[in-house]
Amino acid sequence: MSIKQATAIRITVAALLIAAVAVSGYIVTMKIADYQRDQYFEVRKFQAAAAAASLDASDVEALKGDSSDTPTPVFQKLRSQLIRIKNSDERIRFTYLMRPQNGKMIFLVDAEATGSRDYSPPGQVYYEAKPVEFYPFEGKASADPWMLGPIRDRWGTWISANAYVVGSKGKPVALLGTDVSVERALASFNQIRNIGVLYVILACILLGLVMLQWISWRYNKDRREALRREMVDSTMRLNSELIETDRLKTEFIEAASHELRGPVTAVNTAIQVMDNNLAGELSAQGRELVSIARTGSRRLVDLVNNLLDLTRIEAGGIAIEREEVNVGEIVNDTVKIFTPLAGEKGLRIDVDIKGADLEARLDAEALKRVLENLVSNAIKYTDEGSISVGVDATGEALEFTVRDTGRGIPARFQEDVFKKFSRLHLSTDSDERGAGLGLAISKGLVESHGGRIWVESLQGRGSAFHVELPRD
Repeated sequence: MSIKQATAIRITVAALLIAAVAVSGYIVTMKIADYQRDQYFEVRKFQAAAAAASLDASDVEALKGDSSDTPTPVFQKLRSQLIRIKNSDERIRFTYLMRPQNGKMIFLVDAEATGSRDYSPPGQVYYEAKPVEFYPFEGKASADPWMLGPIRDRWGTWISANAYVVGSKGKPVALLGTDVSVERALASFNQIRNIGVLYVILACILLGLVMLQWISWRYNKDRREALRREMVDSTMRLNSELIETDRLKTEFIEAASHELRGPVTAVNTAIQVMDNNLAGELSAQGRELVSIARTGSRRLVDLVNNLLDLTRIEAGGIAIEREEVNVGEIVNDTVKIFTPLAGEKGLRIDVDIKGADLEARLDAEALKRVLENLVSNAIKYTDEGSISVGVDATGEALEFTVRDTGRGIPARFQEDVFKKFSRLHLSTDSDERGAGLGLAISKGLVESHGGRIWVESLQGRGSAFHVELPRD
């Protein structure tokens, strides 16, 4: 699936989710508003029933339903009670008593001020009365409180809570009406609806923003993933090409070293024969030239051998042949080889062996090669002082240390000394020249034994190369 197709699907899902939230929110808001309205109507019916029960049915029955009731104490008493009922709830606009008379619904008592244009005097006919309002008086329905509205009459549009004043015989004798204007009655419910709708809109906007952010994040993530896969594929191709190039380079170096080994060995052998057998027949200049040639050919043989060894190590072709050896003897033999060379520079080589158990299963030739490289480097880069070659055989692993008092290695170069073609003389101002292969070969040989090699050095105070090898 492409990124565009995945994004289109996410946009569709987001739109459907927002629509579902909007519809669900609207339905819940309407349900809450309707529930609040029903609860309000129930409270209004209860208030009307309680108000009707507070009126004395005998007082109501004593009214004649005409203007002659106005000055009577009973009328004034009932009117005062209706005014209190009206004032008990600020939302009530009209409170009144009515009853059927001569087939019409007439007003008995009205809580409005007598001088008000909304005042209904006793005996005034309420022409807007519905047939259902007569049923309880006629015995056709129970005298339960009920809600009516919205209804429209000459006074406006109202929601009316009605209850019946029941006489001693259990029959209604009057209807108590309490009217609330539609605007005031439904204002809170409309407000709930409006607030609910507003919250739904805000929720949809917020959800839309979240979904937009999510879609944008997923789109960018997909793009990054596609770029990452492309980069990985490119890197793998490049890595394969580099591996192949390195393989070809290694094969070339190995082949070239093999081809050079024969001629170089022959030249070196011829020079040695000349130096040993014909030195007396040569002039001083000739002997000097032979010496120079001998030194150069020896370095060339070492370089060819090192190149071969390094290519074998990198190709995993170096074979470690373990056998029981005495590491003390190997250390002493190595020191004996380099003692004359150190003496030529006025240096002393010390041996420091700790521990009694010097037996171990190691490749003797590989260990000698490592020690020879380390001691040779120590002599090469030390102008005065001494060199110490030690072995610590007190633990489960053997630790060899070649320490010198030479110029040392700057800290910034210490991580690179074991890399092939690393040139220590570039960082130590030494006049000695080398190909930078000895330490790389030593590292390969040590790691082939399952060991490790590292250096500790302070510039101007010397270096210490450590080799740790397992006994078996």
